[in-house]
Amino acid sequence: MKCLVILLLFTNFLSFGQIRTAKIFSDNMVLQRDVTIPVWGTATPGEQITVQLAASRASATTLPDGTWKIYLPRLSEGGPWILKIKGATNQIEYKNVLIGDVWFASGQSNMEHPVSGWEWIPYSAISNFKEEIADSNYPEIRLFTVPKYPSPKEQPDLQSGKWEMAAPATVSGFSSTAWFFGKELYQKLKVPVGLIHCSWAGTPIQTWMSRELLEIFKDSLMLPEVPATFDAHDWTEKMAESIEMSRIRRNQISYPKPELPDRINSSNFDDSKWESAELLNGKSHFGNVVWFRKTFVVPDPFASQHLLLSLGFLNRQSQVFLNGTELGYFLYPQPVKIEIPPQIVLNGENVLTIRLAQPFGESQVLGKKEQFWLSNSDQSFVTDLSGTWKVNNQLEKVIPAAKSYQNNPAYLFNGMVAPVIPYAMKGFIWFQGESDASRPLLYENMFRHLIADWRKLWRQDDLPFLFIQTSNIELTHESGTYDDSWCLLREAQQQALSLTNTGMVVSADIGNPFDVHPKNKQDFGYRLALQAFKVAYHQDVIADGPVFGSLEIKGDTVVVLMKERDSQLVTITPLNLPGFEIAAKEGPYYEAKAFLKNNKVHIFSDRIKSPAKIRYGWRNNPRCSVFNLAGLPLAPFRFENLHH
Repeated sequence: MKCLVILLLFTNFLSFGQIRTAKIFSDNMVLQRDVTIPVWGTATPGEQITVQLAASRASATTLPDGTWKIYLPRLSEGGPWILKIKGATNQIEYKNVLIGDVWFASGQSNMEHPVSGWEWIPYSAISNFKEEIADSNYPEIRLFTVPKYPSPKEQPDLQSGKWEMAAPATVSGFSSTAWFFGKELYQKLKVPVGLIHCSWAGTPIQTWMSRELLEIFKDSLMLPEVPATFDAHDWTEKMAESIEMSRIRRNQISYPKPELPDRINSSNFDDSKWESAELLNGKSHFGNVVWFRKTFVVPDPFASQHLLLSLGFLNRQSQVFLNGTELGYFLYPQPVKIEIPPQIVLNGENVLTIRLAQPFGESQVLGKKEQFWLSNSDQSFVTDLSGTWKVNNQLEKVIPAAKSYQNNPAYLFNGMVAPVIPYAMKGFIWFQGESDASRPLLYENMFRHLIADWRKLWRQDDLPFLFIQTSNIELTHESGTYDDSWCLLREAQQQALSLTNTGMVVSADIGNPFDVHPKNKQDFGYRLALQAFKVAYHQDVIADGPVFGSLEIKGDTVVVLMKERDSQLVTITPLNLPGFEIAAKEGPYYEAKAFLKNNKVHIFSDRIKSPAKIRYGWRNNPRCSVFNLAGLPLAPFRFENLHH
């Protein structure tokens, strides 16, 4: 970037005569051990700047564009120290600085997922939230969250940010995946850990790539023009308004107005002016937020029995009430099936109410007529709930969706990644891909380029890059239908292992098929830490599950051998391994019979006499059946070149 351009970009925060550092530097930070440590900022052109940390000291002269950068000599782990930056007119001191290992955590929603959950997604706190927060006081783990800021041009600095010590108040809103990863590292290594969290929910890989890199893919993407002029102040105000409007809108959709549930659930509520509609009318589109209400009779003696309620599939966020008591909260495509205790069932007339919300379009009621009913356990009492309900989608107005920019190619790289470069780090952790499931071949190429590009920009070609392969998920209530979008994405992600110093977490066995944001982030952080111990710390640990190695054909049976021949395979049902499929050279795949013998998997099907193709775990929500002694799963795979 030319000096003039840099100078113009710095005018918003540069005051000649005053030394400033990039905002990634603050009290409580962790600086990377065992490497030269870059420290940079702005000052008066020609001014001599000296940086000192512990016994390390270095100096440099500010360039004509007002920028300076100094590299401190390597230091071993330790502290706390004071980082001193001194110039001709003023001095900055950052206190409580530790030397340890710094990790950069990036991606989309599963990396963003806060320990306490999202404000706008009900019940999204991670598993055992209270216990985890109680065990979060680790003052040698330091946290930095990069503020959200899409930008059409590369920014010289972050909008804000500060390092904080891990404690209940700071961990609560921090990335759960990064937190459990860092906590595991600290507990095993006893070295200060710094975590830089830089993610944004729902974002595709292209927004995290530099504009220069994206030129390679200009025939596959619509690349926005880089503006010739850029008013940082106006743009910052525009982004703040967009983010805030999006937050307000999501809250309006996810949470009912405080007074509504009690009023609508009342037995004497007048819904005569509500429309009447069939739940399953073929269209079933009801707007962002819709309320349903139905009155039905439960005669004696059934009112004193446990009842079962089934309401098909409610897309996407639903709350179900009976006589004013909330029965449950459901995320599509989880089937809405509820056991109702007798104490909330009335003898006679009862009121069933549903609040259905959809932040990404219009809410829908899905399923078949026979999936909507209320009954007792032996079905001597059954009420059909598939018919006419009272419906109102005008009770809660939602503000229009604000124009957003975070998905634009290079925008998050420009505003959130570039300003952190070249802060010294131990490596990257990455949890992203769900937004790119529709284009796996392009993703495969882009992902490998992103890894290489980030390493090049940090001027360290072998920086460890650890990532999580997408988890198991049901994308629709029609779970029997076949869709290999996420299978192909997992395969694309796996190709990145061809790059040096990469590690992949297989997570197809620990996701939640009905929630794209699984709450057991402890498992994800732990498996990422195993990869770090192997790839970054070169420890002798089992970090990977079994990996497909080779195969043999014996008649109509395919025998699969793992790459690690001496790794003991484990399965709950050794004589019946689900998840394997087999096919002839021409024709469809069939579910295979598979069993474990002599640490090999034997696969066959009565329908295939000459097997030519096999695959395992090839579903969006696969059945994982093969593990190693460490409890890590066999990665999904396919092999379609069997030779007889």
